[in-house]
Amino acid sequence: MPLKYILTSFIRILQKKGLKELAELTMKESLSILKKEIKEHPLLLFVVTLTKLKPFCQIKSIKISGNIYRIPIEITKNKQQIIVLKWMALNVLQTKKMSLKKKITKEITESLYSISKTTKMCDDFHKIAESNKLNILTK
Repeated sequence: MPLKYILTSFIRILQKKGLKELAELTMKESLSILKKEIKEHPLLLFVVTLTKLKPFCQIKSIKISGNIYRIPIEITKNKQQIIVLKWMALNVLQTKKMSLKKKITKEITESLYSISKTTKMCDDFHKIAESNKLNILTK
């Protein structure tokens, strides 16, 4: 997926009440803060965090003979990136006591070092998928 599409979709997820210009401005400011802190290209860092956090599958609930099983299903690369963007936006919007640009910067830097809430969500998601895959294989 092109970088422009990734950024616009993240901005769309972040924006509230149709304030697209405000969301774009905060994203630009957060990327400039990121550039000052880490001294590398911020878009490259953003892409690296997305590739680190991609889930390899999606969990679907399927009812088989009265029992509901959560089965992991492989997904496309576009769907993987959309899921990661939604997780990041969810964690950014849930964080309190900071401005939005600082929250975005903090989430990206913590994701780079694998200590963010998004990283924890991804790891938990993979654990659930692995355990359910093992349950399906044994039955």
